[in-house]
Amino acid sequence: MHTNNSPETRFSIGFHADAKKSPAPAAFLSDAVIGQCDSFRAACVLAWEHRASKGMTRRTLAELCELYAPHVSDFFNPQATDAKGTRRRDLPAEKIADVERVLGNRAISQYLARRGMLTLMEEVIAARTA
Repeated sequence: MHTNNSPETRFSIGFHADAKKSPAPAAFLSDAVIGQCDSFRAACVLAWEHRASKGMTRRTLAELCELYAPHVSDFFNPQATDAKGTRRRDLPAEKIADVERVLGNRAISQYLARRGMLTLMEEVIAARTA
């Protein structure tokens, strides 16, 4: 019987047994692509769309990052609310590094850094004009 944690399953979906510990280095996306993100959710969706292994499922991501699989569907859904109007969960900050390592890109951190710099620049400009 094969389980999701068996090496055979990992190899069949393109992961080695230690994918959680030593995947390929995460790539940086272009400034133009990151600039299109208008929210944290959009950055998460972008990270998912640019994952290194296109065969990776959200369930696999959940297993490799020790996340609850049904929540992962919320984290990477482009819609902030479901059909009932209930707000979807956001990816927890403490899991960003793990998720980026497994997805193989730094889209979420790039978005946050860009947003932080813009916020910092807004404060500098406001301080100078006051």
